[in-house]
This record gives sequence, C-alpha cells and structure tokens, in this order.
Amino acid sequence: MKPVTNTLLAAATATSAMTLFSYIASHKEDENFSEPKLLATFLERSLNIEKEAAPPLGWLSHYLIGAGFGVGYKLFLKLGKTQASPLNGLLYGAAAGASGILWWKTMFENHPNPPKTHRKGYYTQLMIAHLIFGVTLSAFKDKRIV
Repeated sequence: MKPVTNTLLAAATATSAMTLFSYIASHKEDENFSEPKLLATFLERSLNIEKEAAPPLGWLSHYLIGAGFGVGYKLFLKLGKTQASPLNGLLYGAAAGASGILWWKTMFENHPNPPKTHRKGYYTQLMIAHLIFGVTLSAFKDKRIV
C-alpha cells in the first residue's frame, strides 16, 4: 500500500478504537458521548440537514477529522525526527484531546441549540478517547504506515 493509504488506514483504525471507547462510556454513564451522534446533531441543527442525512454525515465528519489527526501524527513524528512509540502516541493523543475539548467546548457554548450531554463527563471521556486514539496510531510502527 502507498504511505498515504497506510496513514489513512492507521487513522481509521485509531478513530474506530476511540469511538468504541466513547460508545462504552456512553452506555456506562447513560449519556450521549458519541462523537458521530453529537456531530450529526450539530450538523442537523446548524445546516438544516434532513434528520435521515445527519447520522451518515456525522460519521463521515468524524472519520475525516480522524484522518486529519492521523496525518498530523505523521507530521509530528517527522518534525520531531522520532519514531512511533506508545509515549509519543500518548503525547499526541493528549494534544489532540486538548484541541478536541476546546473545539467541542466552543461548539457547545456558541450554538443556540446544542445537543444535550453531561459536558464535564464528555470532556473527560473525550480526553481518554484521544489517548486511546494516539496509542492506537503508535501501534502502527511500520514506517510505511505512520
């Protein structure tokens, strides 16, 4: 496979791992912590997208954002002249989580009709989900992938 395809595969795998964690946390806390569902609600309420079209667009948006973060990890490694490792994955995941929390916080605070969720709990699980994302990315140690 080509390096770009491999990076996108790594990002899709990492996005799936973090999303699985978010679904488990949602179930455990009886809250909506699902990034694709929350994105779908924002899209529906912001862009007047039909209710049936919003969920697939929420999932697509989530994976496109994950792809962007996957490419960002590759750049992080290249600029830092380092290799993928669990520690680098955690560091990158923490940075991605912090930026994600800032983005979601801005969306929740500035939208006239944001989705309902326990925000403090959401932000906590979002950070953990991004740590999982980063560590999962770091598992793709083959230079052709990351």
